[in-house]
Amino acid sequence: MKDNQRKVPEMTPLLLVVYILVIVVIGLFFFFVRGDMPGKICACTVCPAMIAYFIYAYHKEKSADRSSVDKNEDIISGNYFKTAEWQHNYITYKNKYPFEKAMYPDMKKDLLLRFRRREYVIWMLFMAFLMFGSVCLMMQKLFLGITGILLFGILFYFNFSLYIGAPVRKWLKRDIDYDALEKSYVNARFVVYKKNGLAFGTTHIHAYTEKKVYAIDYRLVEGISRKVVRLKKYEDGIYSSEEYRHYAVIHVRLPQSGRIHNVEIELNEFQVQMAIDYLPVFRLGENLKEDLSMELVKDNEVV
Repeated sequence: MKDNQRKVPEMTPLLLVVYILVIVVIGLFFFFVRGDMPGKICACTVCPAMIAYFIYAYHKEKSADRSSVDKNEDIISGNYFKTAEWQHNYITYKNKYPFEKAMYPDMKKDLLLRFRRREYVIWMLFMAFLMFGSVCLMMQKLFLGITGILLFGILFYFNFSLYIGAPVRKWLKRDIDYDALEKSYVNARFVVYKKNGLAFGTTHIHAYTEKKVYAIDYRLVEGISRKVVRLKKYEDGIYSSEEYRHYAVIHVRLPQSGRIHNVEIELNEFQVQMAIDYLPVFRLGENLKEDLSMELVKDNEVV
């Protein structure tokens, strides 16, 4: 989810009517004011198609909202994860995709390898190509060429820093007991999803995302809960699709203040359950929190 996405207005019947009226006015302008053949073709084809698309998108979103009501209630109550079908799928998933082990007996090397993703290389090559094009553009338009070099250079550096594992290198520079953490890490059991990973080591929970690396002492862990986010996706403010995202939320009691700090790691729904089931192995006999929360998030992609 992108922080810089503009806010998505709620598509209400009134807003739908406003959109349709605006398109009708535009169509009348092209048909009567402009009056030429291209204008009339646009008014008779493009405008009705746009109206039909807005109505379709509106009904698609409302239909998705109605169909999600029962599922949302089951998720919030926890019944969704207790059904025989879900439990069967969970056991099948665990047997097919058990916990993984570290790829190398070296924590730094293993973490850096997990950040070396092909997509970063592809983006770097693409940005390098655009930078080369900007250099060629400088011969004709100096300002645009320099702007392109700076912009694409920043994007190139961003992907390069991720490829070389900048979050890992930054974390390693902190005041950590590397030897103790490495001993815990190399014996850890991993679940990996997208750009995230969660691992149960011998003394710590290890986790990483695209931006951060964590090592959490079991003695500070109050429990792991599940967080479900219903993500509604929009394109230029028009509903397109939705998905459910699942997060393992690690509840950590900060030693200085005693307050609870939550660390959220996105996994798939079965991996979250694997994490919840596995934590008591290290905190046997303790009453660990297993709350469940759900959120609705709107992500607007401007195209």
